Amino acid sequence: MEKGTPETPVFNKLEHVGVVVRDIDKTIEYLTSLGIGSPAAMGGRTSVDVPFKGEVRGKPSEWGVKIGRIMIGDIELELLQPLEGESVLREFLENNGEGLHHIGFKVDNIDAEIQKLTAQGVNILMSARTARGGFAYFDTSIFGGVVLELRQLQ
Repeated sequence: MEKGTPETPVFNKLEHVGVVVRDIDKTIEYLTSLGIGSPAAMGGRTSVDVPFKGEVRGKPSEWGVKIGRIMIGDIELELLQPLEGESVLREFLENNGEGLHHIGFKVDNIDAEIQKLTAQGVNILMSARTARGGFAYFDTSIFGGVVLELRQLQ
């Protein structure tokens, strides 16, 4: 991966911030009652249950996540409530409680970006392909414990 410089960063537009929560509906209700952003409709609902099949720490895995989105300007606050299965989101919730999990960037070619980051020694924590693209969480815990997510949407 080309390393960015302060003048030419590789990832220069934050797309979303991911926060792990225990109860997504209560979180959305609370945040919007404070006037923080507005819920983004997802199929007419404020949250959806999404099953994933992919890898967790290099091993095949299946897990579910309830996802909600609150838009704050053009930045998405992605709320993630782990459901069934083992995932790094569940691990985070069990080990750290609710809180900031990752910062996310949209990419045009997820495979190329995965190859570039792993070539630099950055480990993939969890990844999956979906009908809409794919995503990968990278272990960048040296950065204050915050994970990096790259996602490609088609």
